[in-house]
Amino acid sequence: MKKYFVKAEQTEFTKAGEPVLFRGLGIGSWLNLEHFMVGIPTPDNQIRKTVQKIFGQNTAEQFFDTFIRSFITEQDFAFMKECGVNVVRVPFNYRLFIDDQNPYEYKKEGLIYFDYLLELCQRYQIYLLLDLHTAPGGQNPDWHSDNNTGIPQFWHYKVFRDQIVGLWRHIAEHCREQEYLLGYDVLNEPYLIDAPDVLTGFYQDVTRAIREVDQNHIIFLEGDHFAMQFDCIHEIHDENTALTFHYYPTVWEPELFESSYDKVARCAKFREILNQIASIREQFGRPVLCGEAGYDIDKNNVDHTLELLDETLTMFNEAGISWTLWCYKDAQFMGLVYPGTESPWMQFVEKVHRSWTHYKEMSQANELMETIRRIPEFASASDELCYFMQFRQRGILYRFQTACILEPLLQEYTAEELLDLPRSFLFENCEYYPGYADLLKEKTR
Repeated sequence: MKKYFVKAEQTEFTKAGEPVLFRGLGIGSWLNLEHFMVGIPTPDNQIRKTVQKIFGQNTAEQFFDTFIRSFITEQDFAFMKECGVNVVRVPFNYRLFIDDQNPYEYKKEGLIYFDYLLELCQRYQIYLLLDLHTAPGGQNPDWHSDNNTGIPQFWHYKVFRDQIVGLWRHIAEHCREQEYLLGYDVLNEPYLIDAPDVLTGFYQDVTRAIREVDQNHIIFLEGDHFAMQFDCIHEIHDENTALTFHYYPTVWEPELFESSYDKVARCAKFREILNQIASIREQFGRPVLCGEAGYDIDKNNVDHTLELLDETLTMFNEAGISWTLWCYKDAQFMGLVYPGTESPWMQFVEKVHRSWTHYKEMSQANELMETIRRIPEFASASDELCYFMQFRQRGILYRFQTACILEPLLQEYTAEELLDLPRSFLFENCEYYPGYADLLKEKTR
């Protein structure tokens, strides 16, 4: 049977010559743990090291494999298909493939999990967009790039970038004949790049490596400043390349999230921000996909979040922009699907939240910066400098969170209790927001 791969043709995605729009969800915190989404402090690698320290290597490996096998199953794909989803964007951690202490031999686990995922995509005819969410040294200063220090060292050392060039070639060679693979999202949310041309050069190197083994699939490029600024990309030579941006207006202008904000004014502001970013479609003559858009969900005011999502998806659809919302499933923060409140995982998270939340962490980092500003010699430090440096303060906080919060809580659990925690994410043990599912069904028609 002939395979038809999706292509980037001028400003549209096409399959067998016909335009197609992609509408779906990001499956975040599955193959790359994000602390606020799973409700556990510190970046992915520190969570894993802490579990191993308390319970040993064998139990730790079993715990994280159970987490992966429980988080996404066929039931999840059946539910997403029912909601009208035709694409999933799946972030993954480079550590699935590369051991930092043995960087020249690829681990087997990464492709095993990818094959599991690709089989489900094929069965349900849902496209997969693979998203490299972390890179050695961190491509941005934040937790979601699995960065311990707040310094994006990926841009400082070419050896790190060469590692990822090789990794993408390895993945592309394995996946090149997969019909329901949409493509490769080369690098999630780059930021604080060491020199303006480094990102362009890196993208060119990755493109060259992928095209040595795979001419079938689309290469997706993200802009600087957490995928929102594209002036760092000068030109695109590869014809089967698209651009992907992220849309979080309420992160950068928090007042837009307030339920008291005038709806008409908010919609106008939403459109203004979208038009500024999405203009790259015409600027580069390439199709675009919004790789992330979403809002916190207050279980006591779900209707407000659904209104924001409705306004956002209406804009995307009217503009003919493909999208994947952030995110499908998490520990009751942004996800459509979530473990029940009385589940073992959420009971653990409730204990964690007595001492830590993502927003508390951000506040503490800013407080540390204000303390430094009270030193007379540093009183003139600019807001911009303090913004950059607060990421480094979070690196310090991660170490204290490990010692003072995470380790003591894990020590309250037996190995058997630990291994039971991830099963809370099995679809049959989860709940979902019916209004959110209905909205997806409406917007994916």
